[in-house]
Amino acid sequence: MPKKNLSSSGQTGPLSVGNVVSASLRIYRDHFKPYFGLAFVAYLWLLVPIYGWAKYSAISALISRLAFGEVREKPETVSDARLEVNPRMWSFLWAGVLTSLIFLGVYLAGTIAMIILGVGVAAIFGQNSSIVAVLLVAVAVIAFFIICIRLFSRLLIVELPLAIENNIDASSAISRSWQLTKGSVGRIQWIVFVGILVSLPITIVVQILSVIVQLVLTPLLGAETGLFYLVYYLLILPLSFGSGALVTPFWQAMKAIIYYDLRSRKEGLGLKMRDR
Repeated sequence: MPKKNLSSSGQTGPLSVGNVVSASLRIYRDHFKPYFGLAFVAYLWLLVPIYGWAKYSAISALISRLAFGEVREKPETVSDARLEVNPRMWSFLWAGVLTSLIFLGVYLAGTIAMIILGVGVAAIFGQNSSIVAVLLVAVAVIAFFIICIRLFSRLLIVELPLAIENNIDASSAISRSWQLTKGSVGRIQWIVFVGILVSLPITIVVQILSVIVQLVLTPLLGAETGLFYLVYYLLILPLSFGSGALVTPFWQAMKAIIYYDLRSRKEGLGLKMRDR
């Protein structure tokens, strides 16, 4: 079956959920060895505080830049792409910190709002507030969940502008992601949902293996002992890193395709590196 190139497909509307996911899988399959190698090294860097976290962020963005080059039919070598990404390493970390603070702020605001709601319902309805309180809290939880999902969708591609565009810093990358995803949140949510389903088998396998390791070690070393936890984490950590390295390139490729699709429709199909 001939390969379908997204950049020359002639499609004027947004890419479908199936297009995005299948293209992500195809790019990952065609470049499995370098992408997986980069992702595994990125996970190893997580063991080093701060500097290693910045390296992890930069390498993850590097994978997205490589995937973006593939979908534009202007592929880069790993070394060439690294030269563009590495100087922005600390910006990737700071963008991640800012994004986390945004989510933390929303979480705290939502928690405070639900506490105020609960206290208000109790004060107004007294002992008869049980059913009303449950219904209102249920609605509030659902609304909060929807807000978080929409926020995640708006900030999904934050690292892409940093990895690809010029004269972009951490805060403007967040604004750029917010700008590009406007009007496309619903479709992005479906893409993320399907992406989770694709990644789910690996997650399930890891969980099963974790339980098996725990069941094997418990009679040998005893439960909740220092030696048990040491051996358990020595066995589980490589497994977790390996599984994370397996799914990370798929997600980074998917972000790159979403970013390409949004820019091609909003800023023209003849994409050039943004310079501003």
